[in-house]
Amino acid sequence: MALVKTKGIVIREQPFQEQDKILTLFTEEEGKVKAIAKGVRRNRSPLVAATQLFAYSEFVYYPGKNFANINQASLIQSFYPLRNDLIKMSLASYVLELLDAFYDYYQGNKAVLRLVNFILFYISEDKSQSNEALVAALQLKLTEVHGIRPVFDTCALCGSGEHLTYFSIENNGVLCENCHRTEGYSYRLTPEVITEMVYLLVTPIKAIRQRVFDKTLVRRIMDMMNHYISYQLAKNLKTYDFYRDLNL
Repeated sequence: MALVKTKGIVIREQPFQEQDKILTLFTEEEGKVKAIAKGVRRNRSPLVAATQLFAYSEFVYYPGKNFANINQASLIQSFYPLRNDLIKMSLASYVLELLDAFYDYYQGNKAVLRLVNFILFYISEDKSQSNEALVAALQLKLTEVHGIRPVFDTCALCGSGEHLTYFSIENNGVLCENCHRTEGYSYRLTPEVITEMVYLLVTPIKAIRQRVFDKTLVRRIMDMMNHYISYQLAKNLKTYDFYRDLNL
């Protein structure tokens, strides 16, 4: 089969045999790909830096039945400062897990890959007023891309635009006072939370990173959206729980 040359980010890694690693890559050309990198657990392997978690690299590989076989890899960006800060690393790990959860193998999105690269750079280099706002924006933008965006402007059940005071996980969006019930799980909302959710959804990430946010409000949005995404995808995103435990 023909060689594939593409840029991508390592979103998961695991040891394999004595000297190899199995990687999950999120690439420009083929989306999410599982690949084997032989010999990279040797210190002198030329592929070590380019095949670490978070590494954004240019890969050359042979497609295979079960795994792509990496032939070459050249590091573009390591996001190295993430490895020196446990809180940053845990938040960035959640970013990678979101990619893994939203995409099946050989599915991808170049714009999303570019967005994630910006977010990881801003977090690693302290270029954002609020790292959590960046991640909350990613949560919301991914639901938009995948057609599961929550309803914000009207009640998800009756269509009313008034007294929108709850966010329902099971009903896919905000609910008015009249439609809110005790069944299922819902979060109490304020108008400010809804306004910020819409802002994070529609605003470019470069503008979001320059703005100061209310930390409690953004954390509320992150919690809701993580719960919502986990419910919609039927997946438990473990890295978010770890990040929250670090920030209690």
